[in-house]
Amino acid sequence: MLDIGIGNERGKPPDAEEPRLALDDDGYYWFLHPLFEQLHAESGQYIDLYGDASFTGVGLDALERMLTRARQLIESQPKTWQVHTGTQFAPVRREIHKPVKREEFLRLIVLWEQVVDRARKTGRSVICFGD
Repeated sequence: MLDIGIGNERGKPPDAEEPRLALDDDGYYWFLHPLFEQLHAESGQYIDLYGDASFTGVGLDALERMLTRARQLIESQPKTWQVHTGTQFAPVRREIHKPVKREEFLRLIVLWEQVVDRARKTGRSVICFGD
């Protein structure tokens, strides 16, 4: 699971008293994954289910642009859709897809935007803490 919230230090979980959200190894995370790769190219920070990232200053600007792109992509999707989340190799090879709901996805994006806004107002970082 990936915890996203406000904190002071990379490598430590976000502050439990501040707004936060979580992403799992599911369709929501994997739909955003290409945007996370673009964000990494822009900011040097990679949002990973098992790693940590921290966004401040221009990195926070890049994160905000990524969220805007995500919102646009999500809004253009149907009410529900399937996202490729991996490949099973045994006992037989098959592609794995998981369902995503546009309304729930937009709720997550709005919450993430609130985290970014709160980080700006408090002068702290947006922390992405993977486990």
